[in-house]
Amino acid sequence: MRRKLGMLALAGGLSMLLGLAVFVVQNLSDFELNDAQVSTLKFRSGDVDVVGTLVLPMDVQSVVLLIHGDGPMDRFASRGYLPLINSLLDAGVGVFTWDKQGIGESGGNWLNQSMSDRAAEALAALARVREEPRVAGRSVGFLGFSQGGWVIPRAASEGDPDFSVIIGGAVNWRRQGMYYTGLRLAGEGRTPAEVEVEVREEYEKNDKVFGHPNDQNAPDGFAEMDRDRFNFVIKNYNEDVTPALKTMKGPVLAVWGAQDVNVNAAEDSNVYKALFSGASGRQVVLVPNATHSLLRAELFNYQLVSQWPIWKQYLFVALGRHAYAPGTLAFISDWIKRPAGL
Repeated sequence: MRRKLGMLALAGGLSMLLGLAVFVVQNLSDFELNDAQVSTLKFRSGDVDVVGTLVLPMDVQSVVLLIHGDGPMDRFASRGYLPLINSLLDAGVGVFTWDKQGIGESGGNWLNQSMSDRAAEALAALARVREEPRVAGRSVGFLGFSQGGWVIPRAASEGDPDFSVIIGGAVNWRRQGMYYTGLRLAGEGRTPAEVEVEVREEYEKNDKVFGHPNDQNAPDGFAEMDRDRFNFVIKNYNEDVTPALKTMKGPVLAVWGAQDVNVNAAEDSNVYKALFSGASGRQVVLVPNATHSLLRAELFNYQLVSQWPIWKQYLFVALGRHAYAPGTLAFISDWIKRPAGL
C-alpha cells in the first residue's frame, strides 16, 4: 500500500511538472512573432530617419503605434514588448513600433527631443502607417507607456488618431519626479518626516537648476548626469499635460496600475477624470494589484526593470503575457476594437 501511495505521489508530481513545462513552453511563444506579417517601415521626423517594424495579424481590425517611455528603447524594448504585441495580434490588432532616435537603426538622439518633438514624431509615424495598403480603412491610434503620457495627448491634440491608450501616464513632470523620489527614500528606510524634508529640498534644488530652460550649465551636485541627459531634463522639466488633455481628438483610454511606484496613480487618474468629465469617448481605469506597466504587482513591482533580480527576469519570460495583471490585456484589446472606443 505504501509503495502504491508513493508511486501515486510520484506520478502526481511528475504530472504537475509536465503541466508546468507545457505552460512555460507555450508562454515562450509570446517572445516570437510566428503567425504575423512583419515588415520594416522607415519615416522621416524633422531631419532624422526613423526605422521600425510593422507587425500585422492575418485579419487586421485596428493598428496601434507604440509610444515608448523613458530611456534608450529599441523597437521591441529588448523583447519586453513581445508578450503585449502577441496579445494584441491575437485580438486582431496590429502594431507599429520603432527604434528611438539614436537607437538601433534610427538616426538622431532621443535625448535631444522635447515631448513636443516626440509628438511630432508620433504624428509622422501615424501618417506613414496610414499609407500602407494593408492598413487602409482600419482604425489607427496610439498606445503608450509612462513618458508616452506626455507625448500622446499632444499628438492627439495636433493630429487625428482614431483612438489613444495611455498607460501609467503622469500629469506633471516635476511632481512625478518628487513622487518617485519620495517612495524611493521611504524604501530606503527614511521616516515620513525625513522623506518630507528631503523631498522639499529636492524640489528647491531641481527648480533652481532645471526650471530655467535657457540655462545649459550643469552646476555642482549634478555631476552624475551626463551632458545629454542634463539637457534632456532641462528641455522637459516644465512639462504638464493638462492643456493637451482638454483638446485630444478621438476616444481615449487612460489606465494606471493601482500599485504604481513611479507615478501617483490615484492623484493623476483623478486629474484625468476631472478634465475628461462631460467629454464622450473617455474612460479612466485604475487596475488593482498592477504595476506602472500593468504587470502583476505581487511579482514585479519595482521602480526600474534594472532592479529586477535575475530570477524575476526568468519568471517574466516563463509567464509571457500572463505576467500582466489578469484580464488587463484583453480589456485593452477589446476597448481598441470597439466602434469609436465606446
